[in-house]
Amino acid sequence: MLNASLIDVPRPFIDPINTFVEALGVVSMALQRPRNDSTVALLLDEQRRGLAMFRVPPLTSRNIHTVVAHCSEMPSTSSVVLVSSRRTVLVVPADIALLHLCTATLSAAGIRLFDWAVIGHGGLYCPRTLAGVPDPWPDSTSCLL
Repeated sequence: MLNASLIDVPRPFIDPINTFVEALGVVSMALQRPRNDSTVALLLDEQRRGLAMFRVPPLTSRNIHTVVAHCSEMPSTSSVVLVSSRRTVLVVPADIALLHLCTATLSAAGIRLFDWAVIGHGGLYCPRTLAGVPDPWPDSTSCLL
């Protein structure tokens, strides 16, 4: 019999990532400790199976193009989950505009921004909650402060 943890981490190329918690479980393996300002991208295929992960500097209007370039190197990438880590303030009002810019930039490359979460001092939040964007996860989970 196999031992299972509280959260079974989906296997790359095999198991679909159906919840926000599963996506965080996968991405947590690539987060730097101690936490620093950076963003981890989790690439997904059409069935939401993890394909690859990579880390970039903090997400900005400039380095979203780096994310697009890396996503384009993996031909079966259909969507991406971004998880940003901040050492300072958690919620930044400019995140709403950045969310829309990242969505448009990735969409122009044929890639869907599935979700974006920000981890910071005191919690975690999804900029989509401030922007009024619906929860994309089929097995819905809340993403609150």
